[in-house]
Amino acid sequence: MDIDIDDVRATYETNVFGVMAVVSSFISLLVPARGLVLNISSISTQVPYLFGGIYSSTKGAIDVYSRALRLELQPLGVRVMVAMTGTVRSNIASRQHRTLPPGSYYAPVRDVFEKRLTFSQNNATYPTAKYAKMVVDQALRGEGWLGGWLWRTPDQYWAGGLSRLVWISTLLPKWLMESIMGVYWGISGMTRSITAARAKKD
Repeated sequence: MDIDIDDVRATYETNVFGVMAVVSSFISLLVPARGLVLNISSISTQVPYLFGGIYSSTKGAIDVYSRALRLELQPLGVRVMVAMTGTVRSNIASRQHRTLPPGSYYAPVRDVFEKRLTFSQNNATYPTAKYAKMVVDQALRGEGWLGGWLWRTPDQYWAGGLSRLVWISTLLPKWLMESIMGVYWGISGMTRSITAARAKKD
């Protein structure tokens, strides 16, 4: 609701168009090397990530792009792996975060908004080096044995905090997962606070 469209464009420029540009630039080297494209996605593409729809949608775009790219590059001998990344220690919490604009509908739940901004650094957060080693180890498996049926680099690899839990949640119907996440994020309480604030204002 409170997006800055220039910020949205910048996020897509980095997380989507940047990835596509890199793949396009290096494809002439990847094909003769029978190489690997490794794209970094997020578990937030699989669950409703409160106040994070823009970021999650860029990573969702990478998921869809990677699946098509995997098929397109298969005849050329190039593999595509997507790291479905959970919570990992990073510098994201050290930078200045966006704030709610004046008059935001969400002003009554500012505490929830601000808590969500640093969620990845405060919930089952993996050490950076541990995450990196896990992903690289999988990427270096290579083409595998028996035509890739055994011990090859996976198409998708889940790593980082909460990744296993979110993977399990993908087995649930989407409506049920949204209901569960609504409880997790406290949407009922948010609704009461926002409704009360609006009634008072009126």
